[in-house]
Amino acid sequence: MYYYDEFGKEFKDELSFHEYLEEIDERAKWIRTPSRSLSVLTVSGHEVLVPDMEGVDMKDLLADTKKHSGLLLQFPEGMYPLGKTAVSTLKDRARIKGTALMDVKKSVLADILNECLQVAKGDALLRISEGKVRGVLSGDEADYAIISMPKLFMVASAYISGDRNGEFIYGYADHNMAQITWKIVDQKMTKAYADLMEEHGKKPFGNLQTFIRIVSSDVGASGANIFYSILDGDFTIVLGEALRTKHRHKQGLEEFSENMESIFQYYKQKLRDIGKLCDIRIRYPVNALSEVMKKQSFGKKLIAETVERFKTNFGEQPCSAYEIYCGLCEALFFARKSGSSPSNLVKMEEKIARCMNVRWHDYDIPGEISL
Repeated sequence: MYYYDEFGKEFKDELSFHEYLEEIDERAKWIRTPSRSLSVLTVSGHEVLVPDMEGVDMKDLLADTKKHSGLLLQFPEGMYPLGKTAVSTLKDRARIKGTALMDVKKSVLADILNECLQVAKGDALLRISEGKVRGVLSGDEADYAIISMPKLFMVASAYISGDRNGEFIYGYADHNMAQITWKIVDQKMTKAYADLMEEHGKKPFGNLQTFIRIVSSDVGASGANIFYSILDGDFTIVLGEALRTKHRHKQGLEEFSENMESIFQYYKQKLRDIGKLCDIRIRYPVNALSEVMKKQSFGKKLIAETVERFKTNFGEQPCSAYEIYCGLCEALFFARKSGSSPSNLVKMEEKIARCMNVRWHDYDIPGEISL
């Protein structure tokens, strides 16, 4: 059983990835219960209340929980340690927010949660997996509906292997989300991209390759999202925001299947945004890149590294917002190099995609600026 909160697993082949998802799903369960029936305790002082689990070192399990959430969740059907991934969704059910909650003692946090849960409305949907509660989601299917992770990724694999001549590149899973990446043969997309560059008086940086990544979560961290990127020479170009399937209502798997069928049309539309970037002239590109990254709350070290790489690749002369966006995408390289988790890299890719539609001229500022 993979009960450590910091657990993460990489996969070198597609079959192992699917077998892992099946294994986890077989041991997991969903429990729907009134939100008011939930109560929170600290692990410290209540260790003896937690029932033993077959084949699990309970002392080790509880020690790991103390290092992270430090909490237990009790409900009519039982009591389980609260996994790190479930903390934010439990706060959602209690309808409380605020960074100050991260700094209070665990006993105080438990008291606050319990007071708020007593007046909570509706049902909670608990995801129990690998010895802990991993998610405390809304029990209303209009807000959250279960989509089988094994089935979802099998649908994706069937589509990629059937129509796209996909080559498995990478798989990863932790308690927060799972993801898989393929390199695909998509001559329509590479031609559309090359034609777009020519239309705007530009040339690709090198050979064009296309990649699809599927990301999903059963703890509320992500919908069933499809990311598409182009490797243009050495530059990974994020082609806009993901094509998303939300965990809502009962049609999630059907909607995801439809999205898989419409990938090309969706991202062909996103190429228009790339074309718009080509038409935006920026006089002070280094400053623009730095200011956009600061506005989007990238870290100082990452900004400095990305800006220096941009200077090396493109210089400091006026250019289009397209070149700046290509430079921004390089932030993924530095984040990966510094050891960012796959889950955090997904979040960063989403952040980069949102930058595509910023008001670039607002950041075209002369003079020296500080990071």
